[in-house]
Amino acid sequence: MIITQAPLPDRAMLERARLPAFTDSSLIRPWRRPGDEARLIDRTAHGLAALARAVAERTGTPPRVGLPAWICSQALEPLRRTGAGLTYLPVSGRDGTIDWAAAEAMGGFDILIVVHTFGQPVDLEPARRLRARHGCLLVEDAAHVLAPIPGIADGSDVTCYSPHKLLPLPEGAVVSFAPGATAWAAPFDRALGQPPMAPDDRDWLNRRQFQANAPDLLRLVLPQRGQPRFDSDPAPAEPAEPVAPSDLARRLLGAADVAAEARRRRDNAEALLKALARLPDLKPLFPGMSAAPYRLALRAASPQAAAKHYDALRRARLPVESWPDLPPRVVADPIHSRGAVLLRNTVLLLPVHGALDPDETAATYRQALRWG
Repeated sequence: MIITQAPLPDRAMLERARLPAFTDSSLIRPWRRPGDEARLIDRTAHGLAALARAVAERTGTPPRVGLPAWICSQALEPLRRTGAGLTYLPVSGRDGTIDWAAAEAMGGFDILIVVHTFGQPVDLEPARRLRARHGCLLVEDAAHVLAPIPGIADGSDVTCYSPHKLLPLPEGAVVSFAPGATAWAAPFDRALGQPPMAPDDRDWLNRRQFQANAPDLLRLVLPQRGQPRFDSDPAPAEPAEPVAPSDLARRLLGAADVAAEARRRRDNAEALLKALARLPDLKPLFPGMSAAPYRLALRAASPQAAAKHYDALRRARLPVESWPDLPPRVVADPIHSRGAVLLRNTVLLLPVHGALDPDETAATYRQALRWG
């Protein structure tokens, strides 16, 4: 198979997906904890926007939203279009943790969003204390989390997951309301409305099947995706309108083996870490692996080292990413946002999805970086 950044379906999953799609409630069971009320939607970004409209319906004014400055800007576009006021909270340049003292000083939020970046659980206790003082809605953005584990959906009001980011699905996200916040489900439904069914996903499936079955040598001649330089950001794009997940997406979600995917992601991350352990200027961003990783996040010793390794992997035509893009207001205020800017300038992301072979992937990346 071709080494890709995107998850790929294997033959067993496609065979299981031949069965009719289950009901939404059964499909989202892995992401719903006892007592939760949950919804299957297409994208977490649309779920956050619907939450903002639901809060505005109750308060009569656009909500003020607090969120970490180290966050993907384009993913926020649906939220921006609700009229919500976004306040970017300073973060640590070490691991992206919100500076809670600064957040308290900037408080008065209607919605507070905490992000489990790359699937790594963050400590929610400071966020819960801030919610208790200000009465805001506490939302966990778990778009990089494969499925709930200890530390995820831990005392918040709403948790948003994006299975389509970690499993081979054309679309599919889950918004889960905790037992004490289920009254928000009806306003959320009104805000979301009834999106049309997603268009035919056969092109998506054909592309993924080709990548899963073609030899990796084709990677060297196929068009290369991603940003050409480490310091370049994707061009602004018009956000897609909300849709209801297609029948194919539902079938694939029902066919997914979440536990097996978690094991394979850990295996791939561990194999890559072992293969790259001798590189003196590239270390794991998170020293422990308490969750199935979304990507293997590596921290370079400097922006120059990050760019050097990024260029080496691009020359080898291997998948590699930088953090997609920071919000323009964050970039424009580097002193207030120096932690976010530092992370953007030093973090590399490598694929670890379950379709990859740990030994082959590790050997390929080791060779590219050794000669880079």
